[in-house]
Amino acid sequence: MKILVTASALALFLASGTAAQDLGSSNLLFGGKKKETSTTTKKKPATKRKPTTANSSTSAKKSSATAKSTTPTKKKESKPTTEKTAAKSTTSETSKSRAVTKTEKKVVATTKGETTKVETPTVEIKPAKSESPLVTNNMAAEEKFEDLIDDGNMARDDRNYSAAEAAYKRARAIKPKDYRAAYGLGNLYSDQQRWEEAENAYRTALQLSPSNGFTYIALSYVLTQPIAAPNLSDRYAEAEMLARKSIELSPRSALGFDQLGVSMELRGQIGQQTETAYRKALQLDDSFAPAYAHLGRLLRRRGSNRESVDAYNKAIERASDVGTILVVAEVMQSEQRYKESAALLRRAVNADPRNPAALILLGRALLALNKFDEAESILRRSTSPSQNGFTSHSLLATLYTRQKNYEMAENSLMQALRSVPSYENQRLAQQFEAVGDGYSKSGKRELAARVYRQAAKLDPDKESLAGKLAGKR
Repeated sequence: MKILVTASALALFLASGTAAQDLGSSNLLFGGKKKETSTTTKKKPATKRKPTTANSSTSAKKSSATAKSTTPTKKKESKPTTEKTAAKSTTSETSKSRAVTKTEKKVVATTKGETTKVETPTVEIKPAKSESPLVTNNMAAEEKFEDLIDDGNMARDDRNYSAAEAAYKRARAIKPKDYRAAYGLGNLYSDQQRWEEAENAYRTALQLSPSNGFTYIALSYVLTQPIAAPNLSDRYAEAEMLARKSIELSPRSALGFDQLGVSMELRGQIGQQTETAYRKALQLDDSFAPAYAHLGRLLRRRGSNRESVDAYNKAIERASDVGTILVVAEVMQSEQRYKESAALLRRAVNADPRNPAALILLGRALLALNKFDEAESILRRSTSPSQNGFTSHSLLATLYTRQKNYEMAENSLMQALRSVPSYENQRLAQQFEAVGDGYSKSGKRELAARVYRQAAKLDPDKESLAGKLAGKR
């Protein structure tokens, strides 16, 4: 079965906001409008950003207008100013202490020279108890946690993924039961297409906060990635289950219905139920470009070409920001429509020059269009912002192999080897084997043998390599 390249809800759900999720201005998987920064020293806002709701069309529009999700933060309590403190009267200060009323007997002289005992009330002021060190330490830890989440969000906005990862991990160490640090890690791993790590991070976040519908969408999205996993059918089945659960929690989420359609389509369900899921997403938000793109692909697969073209045109018209541009472009690439996707992707790269997904998708399109020089330049640019250069280097190796520049191809494959996920071992082995074949045809048998050995390490069961290593073709 052909694997469909999908990029549906995560690029947008990460920006849509939930009751527990503040999603920032440019912190989404696929890029988007970067938030403006001042040239002066960076200052943290006095209050944290409040999350938007996910069940309105306005929320969905915001989701497609931002680029990366930001891990949620909490609003900090404001501290009293010195003016207010100075204005407090002695009475208000006394009210802070514990007042205990008691009676005191006094001897009072009368006009006749007699004395009598009169009981008069007095107030004894006892000092208030100071906060315990434990409470003070907890407050300091809470504030530090929020600061680290903010630091991770801002570093991720700036494509400084190593700094963002360090901040989120420090936050997780302070409050291991708060889901937000794990969720932030899942977001930045998704940015870099580090799918194994993203899956683990989202699963942790889901265990810590099982009522957050958007975490279900995040995990569902990761499970629908076109990786070479041996259990794809199980992954897609779980992805559908997670999407349905997200809809139970957020029944008016266009993102949830769109992701449900994607997971069903990947399972081979291209009938009316899948179409209904996409159309439900559009009913909830008729400006939701990804659902139009997915619907266009589905209709073409079902033979409704005229309706498919109309849906694609609507997707292109509504893809006005980087996040939705990348989703629509990736759906196009799943149908080999590289020329159309390239036109959209140039807009995305111009708007967000350091977006790794935008650069990789554009590089892939240019490679498919045989525009090797530009593809090489773009793919080299894509390696710098991401800690995971596997996809970029793998595409560069393909480019050099097609140009018969086998030395450069081998070098790129060795770079890809540094961050290859286990599920990509076989594909990387095929690329090494292709380079070895190129060396062999050029009469460079020692170089060919070296590359074949590397391929065999990645895929020991590949039968064709045994004969090539033995000198037989």
